[in-house]
Amino acid sequence: MKRVFLFVLLVMGTVVPVYAQFTFSSIDFPGGTLTTTRGIDNHGTIVGSYRITPPRHAMLITDGDFITPEPGSVLATHFSEAVKSNDRGDVVGFFIGDDGFAHGYLLSGGVLTTLDFPGASQTFALGINESGTVVGEWDQLDAGGNLLAYHGWIFKDGTFSQVDVPGAADTSVIAINARGDMVGIWDSGVTSPFGHGFVLSKNEFISFDFPGATLTQANGINASGQIVGTYLEAGGAQHAFLEDGAAFTTIDFPGAAASAAWGINSAGQIVGNYTITVSGVPHGYLAQPDNKGKPGL
Repeated sequence: MKRVFLFVLLVMGTVVPVYAQFTFSSIDFPGGTLTTTRGIDNHGTIVGSYRITPPRHAMLITDGDFITPEPGSVLATHFSEAVKSNDRGDVVGFFIGDDGFAHGYLLSGGVLTTLDFPGASQTFALGINESGTVVGEWDQLDAGGNLLAYHGWIFKDGTFSQVDVPGAADTSVIAINARGDMVGIWDSGVTSPFGHGFVLSKNEFISFDFPGATLTQANGINASGQIVGTYLEAGGAQHAFLEDGAAFTTIDFPGAAASAAWGINSAGQIVGNYTITVSGVPHGYLAQPDNKGKPGL
Protein backbone atom coordinates (compact mmCIF):
# COMPACT_ATOMS: atom_id res chain seq x y z
CA MET A 1 0.00 0.00 0.00
CA LYS A 2 1.21 3.51 -0.74
CA ARG A 3 1.75 5.03 2.69
CA VAL A 4 -0.19 8.03 4.01
CA PHE A 5 2.62 10.26 2.90
CA LEU A 6 3.76 13.84 2.40
CA PHE A 7 1.60 14.75 -0.54
CA VAL A 8 -1.33 14.81 1.23
CA LEU A 9 4.93 -8.87 16.05
CA LEU A 10 1.53 -7.33 16.93
CA VAL A 11 1.31 -5.01 19.93
CA MET A 12 -2.19 -5.03 21.39
CA GLY A 13 -3.39 -2.09 23.46
CA THR A 14 -6.26 -0.06 24.81
CA VAL A 15 -7.74 3.08 23.24
CA VAL A 16 -7.88 6.11 25.53
CA PRO A 17 -10.21 9.16 25.29
CA VAL A 18 -8.26 12.30 24.41
CA TYR A 19 -9.86 15.71 24.20
CA ALA A 20 -9.48 16.53 27.91
CA GLN A 21 -5.76 15.73 27.71
CA PHE A 22 -4.58 18.23 25.10
CA THR A 23 -4.95 21.88 24.20
CA PHE A 24 -4.95 22.27 20.41
CA SER A 25 -3.73 25.35 18.53
CA SER A 26 -4.06 25.75 14.77
CA ILE A 27 -0.96 26.90 12.88
CA ASP A 28 -1.21 28.79 9.59
CA PHE A 29 1.52 30.66 7.73
CA PRO A 30 0.54 34.36 7.57
CA GLY A 31 -1.19 34.94 4.24
CA GLY A 32 -0.63 31.34 3.24
CA THR A 33 -3.00 29.00 1.45
CA LEU A 34 -1.48 25.80 2.92
CA THR A 35 0.55 24.95 6.02
CA THR A 36 2.10 21.68 7.21
CA THR A 37 3.85 21.01 10.51
CA ARG A 38 5.99 17.84 10.52
CA GLY A 39 8.41 17.98 13.42
CA ILE A 40 9.05 19.67 16.78
CA ASP A 41 12.35 19.60 18.68
CA ASN A 42 12.95 19.89 22.41
CA HIS A 43 13.33 23.69 22.13
CA GLY A 44 9.84 23.90 20.62
CA THR A 45 11.07 24.73 17.11
CA ILE A 46 8.60 23.44 14.51
CA VAL A 47 9.39 22.53 10.90
CA GLY A 48 7.09 22.00 7.93
CA SER A 49 6.06 23.88 4.83
CA TYR A 50 3.92 26.76 3.62
CA ARG A 51 2.36 27.88 0.36
CA ILE A 52 1.23 31.30 -0.77
CA THR A 53 1.16 30.45 -4.47
CA PRO A 54 2.34 27.04 -5.72
CA PRO A 55 4.65 25.38 -5.05
CA ARG A 56 5.00 24.93 -1.29
CA HIS A 57 8.31 25.67 0.44
CA ALA A 58 10.07 24.50 3.59
CA MET A 59 9.80 26.63 6.71
CA LEU A 60 10.50 26.59 10.42
CA ILE A 61 8.83 28.33 13.34
CA THR A 62 10.89 29.46 16.31
CA ASP A 63 9.72 31.68 19.17
CA GLY A 64 6.56 32.37 17.15
CA ASP A 65 8.49 33.62 14.11
CA PHE A 66 8.05 31.99 10.69
CA ILE A 67 11.41 31.58 8.94
CA THR A 68 11.50 30.88 5.21
CA PRO A 69 14.37 29.68 2.96
CA GLU A 70 17.06 32.04 1.74
CA PRO A 71 16.03 33.65 -1.58
CA GLY A 72 17.53 31.81 -4.52
CA SER A 73 18.11 28.56 -2.66
CA VAL A 74 16.60 25.38 -4.09
CA LEU A 75 14.26 25.26 -1.09
CA ALA A 76 12.89 28.67 -2.07
CA THR A 77 12.66 28.12 -5.82
CA HIS A 78 11.37 24.52 -5.88
CA PHE A 79 8.69 22.47 -4.14
CA SER A 80 10.25 21.70 -0.76
CA GLU A 81 9.33 20.39 2.65
CA ALA A 82 11.10 20.39 6.02
CA VAL A 83 10.19 17.18 7.86
CA LYS A 84 12.25 16.93 11.06
CA SER A 85 14.92 18.83 12.99
CA ASN A 86 17.14 18.20 15.98
CA ASP A 87 18.15 20.32 18.96
CA ARG A 88 21.37 21.40 17.18
CA GLY A 89 19.30 23.14 14.50
CA ASP A 90 19.90 20.60 11.72
CA VAL A 91 16.90 20.17 9.39
CA VAL A 92 16.05 17.36 6.98
CA GLY A 93 13.43 17.11 4.27
CA PHE A 94 13.10 16.88 0.53
CA PHE A 95 12.67 18.98 -2.59
CA ILE A 96 11.50 18.27 -6.14
CA GLY A 97 14.42 18.80 -8.50
CA ASP A 98 14.50 20.04 -12.09
CA ASP A 99 14.31 16.36 -13.09
CA GLY A 100 10.84 16.12 -11.53
CA PHE A 101 11.90 13.69 -8.79
CA ALA A 102 12.28 14.03 -5.03
CA HIS A 103 15.72 14.47 -3.46
CA GLY A 104 16.45 14.40 0.25
CA TYR A 105 18.44 17.14 1.93
CA LEU A 106 20.26 17.98 5.15
CA LEU A 107 20.54 21.64 6.15
CA SER A 108 23.26 22.03 8.79
CA GLY A 109 25.15 25.17 9.76
CA GLY A 110 23.69 27.00 6.78
CA VAL A 111 25.04 24.38 4.33
CA LEU A 112 22.53 22.41 2.23
CA THR A 113 23.60 18.86 1.35
CA THR A 114 21.56 16.76 -1.11
CA LEU A 115 20.98 13.18 0.04
CA ASP A 116 20.23 10.64 -2.71
CA PHE A 117 20.27 6.94 -1.92
CA PRO A 118 22.50 5.19 -4.48
CA GLY A 119 20.47 3.88 -7.43
CA ALA A 120 17.16 5.31 -6.17
CA SER A 121 14.53 6.83 -8.45
CA GLN A 122 13.87 9.38 -5.72
CA THR A 123 14.83 9.92 -2.09
CA PHE A 124 13.09 11.42 0.95
CA ALA A 125 14.98 12.45 4.11
CA LEU A 126 12.42 12.15 6.89
CA GLY A 127 14.12 12.06 10.29
CA ILE A 128 17.23 13.14 12.19
CA ASN A 129 18.37 12.65 15.78
CA GLU A 130 20.68 14.56 18.12
CA SER A 131 23.83 12.83 16.86
CA GLY A 132 23.01 13.82 13.26
CA THR A 133 21.98 10.37 12.03
CA VAL A 134 19.45 10.77 9.19
CA VAL A 135 16.74 8.29 8.14
CA GLY A 136 14.33 8.19 5.24
CA GLU A 137 12.90 6.36 2.28
CA TRP A 138 13.98 5.66 -1.28
CA ASP A 139 11.58 4.80 -4.06
CA GLN A 140 11.85 2.56 -7.10
CA LEU A 141 9.70 3.90 -9.95
CA ASP A 142 8.94 2.52 -13.39
CA ALA A 143 9.37 4.48 -16.63
CA GLY A 144 5.93 6.02 -16.17
CA GLY A 145 6.73 7.25 -12.66
CA ASN A 146 4.62 4.59 -10.95
CA LEU A 147 5.79 3.32 -7.58
CA LEU A 148 7.12 -0.24 -7.70
CA ALA A 149 8.64 -0.49 -4.22
CA TYR A 150 10.02 1.64 -1.39
CA HIS A 151 12.72 0.96 1.17
CA GLY A 152 14.02 2.60 4.32
CA TRP A 153 17.53 3.91 4.81
CA ILE A 154 19.86 5.30 7.43
CA PHE A 155 22.69 7.78 6.73
CA LYS A 156 25.43 7.74 9.35
CA ASP A 157 29.06 8.86 9.20
CA GLY A 158 28.67 9.65 5.51
CA THR A 159 27.40 6.19 4.55
CA PHE A 160 23.94 4.97 3.45
CA SER A 161 22.56 1.64 4.66
CA GLN A 162 19.23 0.12 3.63
CA VAL A 163 16.66 -0.71 6.32
CA ASP A 164 13.85 -3.23 5.67
CA VAL A 165 11.43 -4.89 8.06
CA PRO A 166 12.14 -8.64 7.77
CA GLY A 167 9.70 -10.24 5.33
CA ALA A 168 8.28 -6.91 4.17
CA ALA A 169 8.03 -5.92 0.52
CA ASP A 170 8.18 -2.22 1.38
CA THR A 171 9.56 -0.24 4.31
CA SER A 172 9.73 3.48 5.07
CA VAL A 173 11.76 4.83 8.02
CA ILE A 174 10.15 8.12 9.05
CA ALA A 175 11.74 9.11 12.37
CA ILE A 176 14.62 8.36 14.74
CA ASN A 177 15.06 9.41 18.36
CA ALA A 178 18.12 10.31 20.43
CA ARG A 179 18.85 6.70 21.42
CA GLY A 180 18.59 5.47 17.83
CA ASP A 181 15.12 3.91 17.90
CA MET A 182 13.44 4.15 14.47
CA VAL A 183 9.77 4.08 13.44
CA GLY A 184 7.86 3.96 10.18
CA ILE A 185 5.57 1.79 8.07
CA TRP A 186 5.83 -1.52 6.20
CA ASP A 187 3.59 -3.55 3.91
CA SER A 188 3.49 -6.77 1.90
CA GLY A 189 3.37 -4.95 -1.45
CA VAL A 190 2.42 -1.56 -2.88
CA THR A 191 -0.97 -2.93 -3.96
CA SER A 192 -1.76 -4.33 -0.50
CA PRO A 193 -4.75 -2.67 1.23
CA PHE A 194 -2.94 -2.92 4.58
CA GLY A 195 0.02 -1.14 6.17
CA HIS A 196 1.60 -1.59 9.58
CA GLY A 197 3.61 0.57 11.94
CA PHE A 198 6.92 -0.59 13.34
CA VAL A 199 9.60 0.23 15.88
CA LEU A 200 13.24 -0.80 15.40
CA SER A 201 15.01 -0.74 18.75
CA LYS A 202 18.29 -2.47 19.66
CA ASN A 203 18.20 -4.36 16.34
CA GLU A 204 14.72 -5.76 17.06
CA PHE A 205 11.73 -4.94 14.85
CA ILE A 206 8.32 -4.73 16.55
CA SER A 207 5.27 -4.36 14.30
CA PHE A 208 2.06 -2.80 15.60
CA ASP A 209 -1.38 -1.73 14.45
CA PHE A 210 -3.82 0.77 15.89
CA PRO A 211 -6.76 -1.42 17.03
CA GLY A 212 -9.17 -1.94 14.12
CA ALA A 213 -7.15 0.06 11.61
CA THR A 214 -6.38 -1.06 8.06
CA LEU A 215 -3.25 1.11 7.94
CA THR A 216 -1.01 2.33 10.75
CA GLN A 217 1.93 4.65 10.03
CA ALA A 218 4.36 5.75 12.76
CA ASN A 219 5.66 9.26 12.00
CA GLY A 220 7.51 10.39 15.12
CA ILE A 221 9.16 9.06 18.28
CA ASN A 222 10.63 10.96 21.23
CA ALA A 223 13.46 10.06 23.60
CA SER A 224 11.18 8.17 25.99
CA GLY A 225 9.67 6.07 23.21
CA GLN A 226 6.28 7.73 22.79
CA ILE A 227 5.12 7.36 19.17
CA VAL A 228 2.77 9.47 17.06
CA GLY A 229 1.36 8.76 13.64
CA THR A 230 -1.65 8.22 11.43
CA TYR A 231 -4.16 5.44 10.99
CA LEU A 232 -6.97 4.67 8.57
CA GLU A 233 -10.29 3.10 9.46
CA ALA A 234 -11.76 0.39 7.24
CA GLY A 235 -14.05 3.04 5.74
CA GLY A 236 -11.07 5.25 4.87
CA ALA A 237 -11.36 7.91 7.59
CA GLN A 238 -7.93 9.25 8.64
CA HIS A 239 -6.97 9.91 12.26
CA ALA A 240 -3.91 10.88 14.30
CA PHE A 241 -2.71 8.70 17.16
CA LEU A 242 -0.37 8.59 20.14
CA GLU A 243 1.04 5.24 21.29
CA ASP A 244 2.47 5.27 24.81
CA GLY A 245 3.45 1.83 26.05
CA ALA A 246 0.42 -0.37 25.40
CA ALA A 247 -2.07 2.52 25.28
CA PHE A 248 -3.28 3.98 21.97
CA THR A 249 -4.89 7.42 21.92
CA THR A 250 -6.72 9.08 19.03
CA ILE A 251 -5.63 12.75 18.90
CA ASP A 252 -7.72 14.31 16.14
CA PHE A 253 -7.82 18.08 15.83
CA PRO A 254 -11.28 19.11 17.12
CA GLY A 255 -13.83 19.35 14.31
CA ALA A 256 -11.42 18.16 11.61
CA ALA A 257 -12.44 15.78 8.82
CA ALA A 258 -8.94 14.22 8.75
CA SER A 259 -5.94 14.46 11.08
CA ALA A 260 -2.32 13.27 11.11
CA ALA A 261 0.33 13.49 13.84
CA TRP A 262 3.93 13.87 12.63
CA GLY A 263 6.21 14.87 15.48
CA ILE A 264 6.54 14.64 19.27
CA ASN A 265 9.22 16.06 21.57
CA SER A 266 10.36 15.09 25.05
CA ALA A 267 7.77 17.37 26.67
CA GLY A 268 5.00 15.48 24.87
CA GLN A 269 4.15 18.37 22.54
CA ILE A 270 2.75 17.01 19.26
CA VAL A 271 2.54 18.62 15.84
CA GLY A 272 0.69 17.49 12.75
CA ASN A 273 -1.83 18.43 10.11
CA TYR A 274 -5.59 18.53 9.77
CA THR A 275 -8.17 19.37 7.11
CA ILE A 276 -11.62 20.83 7.58
CA THR A 277 -13.02 18.74 4.73
CA VAL A 278 -11.72 15.39 3.52
CA SER A 279 -10.34 16.95 0.31
CA GLY A 280 -9.37 20.27 1.91
CA VAL A 281 -5.93 21.85 2.15
CA PRO A 282 -3.88 21.05 5.26
CA HIS A 283 -3.42 23.28 8.28
CA GLY A 284 -0.78 22.72 10.93
CA TYR A 285 -1.47 22.25 14.61
CA LEU A 286 0.23 22.02 18.00
CA ALA A 287 -1.24 19.72 20.66
CA GLN A 288 -0.04 20.68 24.13
CA PRO A 289 -0.54 18.01 26.85
CA ASP A 290 -2.66 19.54 29.59
CA ASN A 291 -0.95 17.50 32.29
CA LYS A 292 2.48 18.87 31.16
CA GLY A 293 3.79 15.36 31.62
CA LYS A 294 3.33 12.19 29.64
CA PRO A 295 0.24 12.45 27.41
CA GLY A 296 -2.02 9.47 27.00
CA LEU A 297 -2.06 8.54 30.72
